[in-house]
This record gives sequence, structure tokens and C-alpha cells, in this order.
Amino acid sequence: MGQIIRGLVCATALLFVAGNATAQPQGNDEQKCINKINNGVTKVHAAQGKLNSGCIKDFVNEKVPSADACYLADAKGNVGKKKAKLVDDDAKNCGTVPAFAFTSGTFAGTTAAQAELDLIHDIYGNPTNPNLYLCDTNPAECLCQRQVNGRISKTFRAMSKIFVQCKKAALAIGKDPFVTGAASASDIAQCITNGSIGLSVEADTKGKVDSAESQLKDTAEQFCFTTPNNEFGGGACAGFDNNPAGLAACIRDRVECRFCNMFKAADALGGAINCQTWSGAAGCPN
Repeated sequence: MGQIIRGLVCATALLFVAGNATAQPQGNDEQKCINKINNGVTKVHAAQGKLNSGCIKDFVNEKVPSADACYLADAKGNVGKKKAKLVDDDAKNCGTVPAFAFTSGTFAGTTAAQAELDLIHDIYGNPTNPNLYLCDTNPAECLCQRQVNGRISKTFRAMSKIFVQCKKAALAIGKDPFVTGAASASDIAQCITNGSIGLSVEADTKGKVDSAESQLKDTAEQFCFTTPNNEFGGGACAGFDNNPAGLAACIRDRVECRFCNMFKAADALGGAINCQTWSGAAGCPN
């Protein structure tokens, strides 16, 4: 995102703190429930991302007839198992329903899987099949897409890990960034958008997201743009052919968009966050 947009988001987030000073933090049982569900969300989307990559690999090597069908089939059941675990965690840990930052294990699991599906469509188009290059006929383009796809998944996981750690600390009374405990969805949203909070995704204090973007750029430089074909011509980053830095920045924006909307829905953050403003991704759902 541009610095001006980031500054506006941070300023808005700081206003939320003042506006929710009288709200109540979650108790220990509610915190346990929320943290269990959020950890499960990261596992579902990681499983769906791994499935997507495997389906692309199998499709371009002509081992399956359709990558698009493969994403949904979940032939080995790994995504389904992670979703079922989320439902089970909900039943075991969420008897006391949290007042905010929670929906349900079922909804959160479905949302997490859909985020990865939306992202793969952002990058390659929907459907993806016509925009994937077969390794037998287009080996250079095939290698490019497969290598970049691995970096996309790493970027998504990096954001999720940061958010979950920040949210756990935010909910806990006596810890930064909210010493008295996060008291609203607006407080939780700051773990994504507020760059003045060192634990937030926006701050990326340890540089995990920046590093993932840099690796994505390096991967594109090494493996892509060696032929006249635009390997990402079917997706939202089609305008960055032969531009590794531009492609990497565009893909990061798309990952931010889908990551943000995933937790906005799964954690019921509502109007506390505008994912299009934060991500800077054109056409990103608000």
C-alpha cells in the first residue's frame, strides 16, 4: 500500500481505541475459544493452499483433467479434516460464546478455504485451467507459474501467523498491544491495520511479509518472463508482464485482500476494517 493510505488507516485505527474504551474484554474461556478457532483457520487455509498448489502441479503435468475441479474435490480429504477439527474445537471450547471476534467453527472453516480459492482465481483467473501452461508444451511458463505459486502461499501464511500471535496478545489482559485486554472488534482489527502496533501485520516488525514479497520478486526474475507469453495474463496482475517487482507488489496486494477478508468474515470484524483500503488491491471486497 502507499504510505498515505497506510497513514490514514493507522490514524483511523487509533480512533477506534479511544472509541471503545468503555467496552469489556473477553474472559479466559472466551479467549481460549477465539484462539482455538483462529489457529484452526490458519490450518484450513494452509491446507487449501497446499491443495491448490498440488492441483496445479498435477494439471500442468497432465495427471488430472482439471485444476479447478481438483481444488474442490479435496481427494485426500485434508481440507475436510481441518474443517472438521474446527467444528470439534468449537464444540469443545466455545460453550461460552465470545461477545466479539468470533463466528463459529463451521463458518470460519468455510471462509478460510474460500479465501485460498479466491486468491488462486485472483492470480490466474477464474476458471484457472485456460490460463495454466502445460509443462510438456510450455516448460518455461509452467516452471514460472509453479515457482511463483509456492511463494504466494508463503506470503499468505506469514500474514496469518502474525495476526494470530497479535490477536492472542491483544485479548490477554496485561499484555501489549492492549494492556487491559482488547474490548471490541475494532481493537482486534488493529492487529491487521495499525502500523503503530509492533505485533500487527501492517507493522511486520520481523519483516516476514516483506521477505516473502522479496523472495517472490526474486523468483519471478529467475523463472518468469523468458517467453512472449504472459504467465499471469488471465488474472488481476496481468499488467505486470516482464516486471518482477510490480508483479510481486501486485500479488502481495491480492494476498492482503484475501487474508484481510478471511479474518474480517471469520472474526466478524465488520465495519472495523476496510480491506480494499488496507490492501490497496483494485476491486478487493471492502
